[in-house]
Amino acid sequence: MLVAAAAKAAARTRVVNSLAAKAERDELKLVADNDPTMAAAMAKARATLPKFLELAQSPRPGMEGFAVKVAIQGDCDAEYFWIYPFTHVRGAFSGRLNNTPRSITHVKMGDQFTFSEGEIVDWMYMDRERMHGNYTARAMLKNASPEERAAFRKRFGLDPEF
Repeated sequence: MLVAAAAKAAARTRVVNSLAAKAERDELKLVADNDPTMAAAMAKARATLPKFLELAQSPRPGMEGFAVKVAIQGDCDAEYFWIYPFTHVRGAFSGRLNNTPRSITHVKMGDQFTFSEGEIVDWMYMDRERMHGNYTARAMLKNASPEERAAFRKRFGLDPEF
């Protein structure tokens, strides 16, 4: 009986600490600046950005949560933030920071932020229960355990690509 309770507690801990749970709790994930998988993910996001922006202007029924990710420079390093909601008018972008800053102190969640298309490193949206884009999360899934990948896939319908 005690063994079964311990196994259940361990399983709960793994789920609570899974990548999907961390994503939902807005937890920071540190990645090396020169990580080739993350660089490939950001390149893929930038290459597909025009199609995403077109879709964000005229979403089909069931599509929502259109967001973009940008880097904001701190004293020593950059920190990445999801911007949601955002507007895009004649090449100018603006929106609200949708993450809690962890390492930089000159912005806070909910702040309005203006940025250029060249600063966007990722994008995402939901189409009913399935997430599209979010290439940076897919890159992080590459090194995740099979259980973490399965939990992320189950929660967001998103598979790793890298």
